[in-house]
Amino acid sequence: MIFSWSQFVEIAEYLKKQADAHQIPQEAAYRCSVSRAYYGAYRHAQNYAKDTWGYVPETDGTDHWRLREWFEDKNMTPISRRLSRLHQWRKDCDYNEPFQKIVNLSSCVRDSISEARQIINALK
Repeated sequence: MIFSWSQFVEIAEYLKKQADAHQIPQEAAYRCSVSRAYYGAYRHAQNYAKDTWGYVPETDGTDHWRLREWFEDKNMTPISRRLSRLHQWRKDCDYNEPFQKIVNLSSCVRDSISEARQIINALK
């Protein structure tokens, strides 16, 4: 089976459902869910750009903003904006200490999954 980065979004949804049902630690699962949603959408978008338009990633931290700029240059602003929102939410969830509560984390999870799905669906 060929791995598809969009499967990370399925994992994000699974984590959310498990956390909603209190089957696993909620805050940890929610934070992981946001992170997986971002990476699923980001890598799907990156592969789309490479395969469709010949985008060449630098394979370093600059690729996160470079890919968004690339989509802007291709007049695909909604993709760029969604990636930007997802990236910020991912950074909040991955780097904020637990005592730095993320405002309405459950909404952040829901919105992250939705944004990721929209990116993936737009880039099929």
